[in-house]
Amino acid sequence: MKSTPGSVLLLVAQLLVYDLVLLALLPLAAVWLAWRAAVRRKPIGDIRHRLGLVPRLPAGRSPHIWVHAVSAGEMGAARPVIAELRRRFPRAGIAVSTHTDTGMALARAGCKEADVSFYLPFDWPDTMALALWRLRPDLILVVEKELWPNMLGLGRLLGTRVLAVNGRVSDRMVRRARWLPGFVRWLYRLTDRLCVQSEGDAERLRTLGLGGRLRAVVAGNTKADTLAARDREVEERVARDIGALDSHLWLVAGSTHPGEEEQIVEAFRKIREQEPRARLLLAPRHIERVAQVSAMLAQRGLHVVRRSEGGDDGSEAVVVLDTMGELRAAYALGTAGFVGGTLVAIGGHNLFEPTAVGVASLFGPHTENCSDTADLLLAGGVGFSVTGPDDVVREFMRLARDDALRSDLARRAGELMARQRGASIRCVDVATELLTAGDPK
Repeated sequence: MKSTPGSVLLLVAQLLVYDLVLLALLPLAAVWLAWRAAVRRKPIGDIRHRLGLVPRLPAGRSPHIWVHAVSAGEMGAARPVIAELRRRFPRAGIAVSTHTDTGMALARAGCKEADVSFYLPFDWPDTMALALWRLRPDLILVVEKELWPNMLGLGRLLGTRVLAVNGRVSDRMVRRARWLPGFVRWLYRLTDRLCVQSEGDAERLRTLGLGGRLRAVVAGNTKADTLAARDREVEERVARDIGALDSHLWLVAGSTHPGEEEQIVEAFRKIREQEPRARLLLAPRHIERVAQVSAMLAQRGLHVVRRSEGGDDGSEAVVVLDTMGELRAAYALGTAGFVGGTLVAIGGHNLFEPTAVGVASLFGPHTENCSDTADLLLAGGVGFSVTGPDDVVREFMRLARDDALRSDLARRAGELMARQRGASIRCVDVATELLTAGDPK
């Protein structure tokens, strides 16, 4: 339906209130940005982009689509969506934005279908208006919970459609929304449509009072589409290079953070007391931590070999993965695969990765960033929650001692992944509907 003068004036007033609050908080924001750059060594990105001077899309392209994903994990979820958008709209101009350097690296290396990539401008009215003027998007597509009021609100005022995909509405977010329920409902209503990951997300939207106003589509998790096909050749190469034998029982811990590696090592020591065939592979989330993790293992009296160094058949060394793009192949070795960011308060990473290669997924209690995936894996009997080293030992040994259980788990994992595939197509179906519809709401 067409926007009415009353709805336009209301949105303008709402954005004005939001921007006045931003203005009041500007000194604090400046201090935070300076601290982030000086203390945490996190660069701000290209300042021209942050001020709205984003690259223009090539002339003659139509429609114009702006895809935003906050960082590497969300950019990974966006990749199959961008590929499907390019297939569906070969003449489209596609712009991709992100907040972080890791997100930018993945956008440039892995999103070849995009025409331009840039750092998201500050969500100030002038910088965002300049970016929108330069891009002239027909559709803004945001991944997960990147709902920036000026970006979406000003876009709506300019006639741009807004779609959120891979939407997650956690129980914690619902609890937090009780403090500012009107603001949360307003944020979600800045979208035209919302593709959520599960029926649970849709139900929580209804809990927030958005069921009737916001048309939510249960589309699934687009990350599953990035994991659809196994590369057996890479799996065999990794196994050969590190000297993995059929008799080995591997605990593969991927995307780990400080505080988790130590717990995994403690669990592995206890596992080795019960099962001499057990082996350990550690893959730190950030590759620059490989030396630190290797030193920690050596200090604990463990022989360490890096993946790039190879290994000998029968070696009992702990393998540290120091290469890019081989984590899934490493998980394929596993009797069990632990997914990091879950035993420490990070929020978790892609829990699908072990599942996609037919391996049990172990994860800690901190799954705030992937709660629905965790629920899905638990309900399917292919994921198991652990709270510390003793739980890791218990679950690993249960799997190691039961060949039939591992075979059944691999079968169920394959069936679960088959049901999840196609989320990107379902999301782009909604995008197509918006782009071919009439005037925005």
